[in-house]
Amino acid sequence: MLGGSGLLRAQSDFMLSEQLFSRIAINPAGIGTDDNVNIFSLSKFYYAGMQGSPFSTTLNISHYFENARSGLGATVSFDKSGVAYYQTSAQLVYSYNIYLAQNHSLTLGLGLGIGNKMFDPNKHILDDDTERGHEFPDQYENTTKFDASFGLEYNNKWLTIGAAVQHIPGYFIEQTTMTYAPSYYAYIRGNIYCSKMFILSPAVMYYYNGQYHVGDVNLTGFIGKWFWVGVGYRMGSTEFVDADGNYIKPDGGIAYLSVGFEWNIFRIGYACDINLGQISNISYTNHEILVSFSIPTSKKASDQWDN
Repeated sequence: MLGGSGLLRAQSDFMLSEQLFSRIAINPAGIGTDDNVNIFSLSKFYYAGMQGSPFSTTLNISHYFENARSGLGATVSFDKSGVAYYQTSAQLVYSYNIYLAQNHSLTLGLGLGIGNKMFDPNKHILDDDTERGHEFPDQYENTTKFDASFGLEYNNKWLTIGAAVQHIPGYFIEQTTMTYAPSYYAYIRGNIYCSKMFILSPAVMYYYNGQYHVGDVNLTGFIGKWFWVGVGYRMGSTEFVDADGNYIKPDGGIAYLSVGFEWNIFRIGYACDINLGQISNISYTNHEILVSFSIPTSKKASDQWDN
């Protein structure tokens, strides 16, 4: 059996509780329209206290060029799924903004890059090494493939609506655990201006990878330009397999709380997921950390981080 816990995660893209703050990892149209250079990182530590637990991180860099109505960016993501499986993706992103009316715009986005998947059976710590090659695969694998994504995003002062397809080349190749299957994202986020000092932002997000449907609803309150606090619930995540080969379904979903602070060009946030249902018997919490910088490129500073 695996040393420590024996949890394995299905091979798919990962959903993060705070990724709508910077969307180009899931939608190349989500660069935004402020004139700052935005640097954003988000890391997630799954199943606190469990040995060999999964880990995910993403880094986004983007900038919008007003005169060209275009945005350029790059996104790099790394995912350690369980003990022996790793996936890394990197894309360059371009977006073009179409002004429909005052304060209304439609953005088209394209991402091109590579995706790498690696399986290293030597990472498995077995009590009985004769299990290798029987219960556990014993062949090292490492594949790198061309990757591409396309997305749309509509924005006005009160509403953001986006949709995207990731891993487009997956339509044309045979799907295995070492390839990327096409995946789909859709989201809608509102801004309710309750006062000059308080904005309430409800959001709904949907993800589908051809096998699993995942839905996310959350509500975040922004207090001035300095603090935010939010609550959310995610349902329909992937199944898991424990050390005894038993499938564990996330029947209770995940509830989460997020808090954050913004000062000048710096933003930091934290989210705590509370695992519900059967998974809570293995580990109760996940932890997510957001760090980002919005660096002005002109004398006019942005009034809002819309990346």
